[in-house]
Amino acid sequence: MTSNQVLSSSNRELFGITVRQNTSNQMLSITDLQKAYEKARFMHGWSDRQLGTLMRTNEFQERAYYVLSERNLINIPIGTFTEMVKNEGVTKVLKGLGVWKTTGRGANKMTVADPYIWVLVAMEMNPLLYAKVIMWLTDSLIFNRIEAGSEYTPMNSAIKTIIENPKYSEYATEINKKVFGKHIRGIRNLASSKELKAITDIEKFITNAISMQMIDNEDKLFKAISNYQVNR
Repeated sequence: MTSNQVLSSSNRELFGITVRQNTSNQMLSITDLQKAYEKARFMHGWSDRQLGTLMRTNEFQERAYYVLSERNLINIPIGTFTEMVKNEGVTKVLKGLGVWKTTGRGANKMTVADPYIWVLVAMEMNPLLYAKVIMWLTDSLIFNRIEAGSEYTPMNSAIKTIIENPKYSEYATEINKKVFGKHIRGIRNLASSKELKAITDIEKFITNAISMQMIDNEDKLFKAISNYQVNR
């Protein structure tokens, strides 16, 4: 299995810039966010806004504190946190907490952040960007992801009726290969709405085929996944 890959989803675009995500830690690219903002500001006539300036505001630091506290990454009073930020700088504190990193070299160098911090930064930059992030959090990606997850359990329950010691991870891997053409850890987290629907359709097909006794052993299960026709 390939690890530490940088993946992108067609549903994760901001003003034509695809926001990359690292599969090893799920961090999202702050570099891509800054590029998207720069492109959008020329499109819409926004003022120049640098991340460093934004992150030094009291409002951002207070919100960051509560996000970190809710995630149990810090257990200190807000006054202590703001004093740390004042003395060491906000990015150094975030790096120390493991939610802000610089990765790669040369052309591949980029800054990435924990998804919760990334969302906080994006929502602070501009009202239109705020709206687009809200759409990310409530669009069909989430609903399709929920459906794909809800179908996974019935499929596994059905598989258990025909296979004594099911290898669930292997079946999920085969489905990933069918839908994405490859398997990488965390790849479903970056699936598009269409890809999520394809996963759900396969899971429903397997469940129904077992119920109808069309699939009654592991060889037939793998063959059914392999032969399933995915709409591209």
